[in-house]
Amino acid sequence: MVLSLPDSAMSGGDSENSDGMPRSGDFPRSAAVLARMRSENFPVAARILPHGLRRHLHALYGFFRLVDYAGDEAPGNRAALLDFLEIDLKRAYQGTARIPMLRALTPTVAECAIPHEVLVKLIDANRQDQQVRRYRSFPDLLDYCALSANPVGEAVLHVFGRAEPALITLSDRICSALQILEHCQDIAEDYRQDRVYLPTDDMQRFGCEEPELVADRASTMLCGLVKYEVDRARRMLDAGAPLVRELSGMARIAVAGYVAGGRATAAAFAAAKHDPLGFDVRPGRGRTFAEWGRLYVLGGIW
Repeated sequence: MVLSLPDSAMSGGDSENSDGMPRSGDFPRSAAVLARMRSENFPVAARILPHGLRRHLHALYGFFRLVDYAGDEAPGNRAALLDFLEIDLKRAYQGTARIPMLRALTPTVAECAIPHEVLVKLIDANRQDQQVRRYRSFPDLLDYCALSANPVGEAVLHVFGRAEPALITLSDRICSALQILEHCQDIAEDYRQDRVYLPTDDMQRFGCEEPELVADRASTMLCGLVKYEVDRARRMLDAGAPLVRELSGMARIAVAGYVAGGRATAAAFAAAKHDPLGFDVRPGRGRTFAEWGRLYVLGGIW
């Protein structure tokens, strides 16, 4: 369904409306969205980066999180909000966006030549979340990551002018791995929304039942399953890490930070004995910076 919304519905004003159509006021303010960068597993836009690059990365992050809000957190008709976002994303490419965070995205997509089809995949992923609640196999989950995670890395490569096919392939491995690690961190939160991102085949293999996902502590079987998924994500990170070697300058710094955050998250799982229910699994700053330095110097190979 495509909504045809009047301009007044996108003004950013009062979100109350009698016809049920979404308005830009239905979305959180930019500052609240960008504040979530501090809770990410990796440095989104390192302060060492020049202002112009950080502005582009902030704009992209704002868009990604706004889409996630519409698909995961927003009250009411989430499908309508996602349709609304897709309409305004098209407007952003025309320089006429109504939602403030998509107005901020306009110069980024123009200056960095980010294709529309890359960013719209994030909206499609959140539409899929409204319908698909379980993934049978790991390849099925990777197909979802191709919509929900991989476009993020591709967009970042566009920011640095390095969106080349071979590099995008490496980036896809990194982004899918980061997504899987986040799923392992959030298994209880996701289950409370009736979503399970641990492949059903793997849960059966380890003898895990869904009610275990919201226990006070992870069972021995669930810890084994989480370790299996985290180890697999770590191998994917390692397979994508040569991307750092292929980059230079600010791009190398930024991408090394993303991979470092993933490796530090995997280390945090190990420290928590792979129990994300009994422990708040978050990467330590010291481990992240140590991994970041090694990646930058050695180019992802050691």
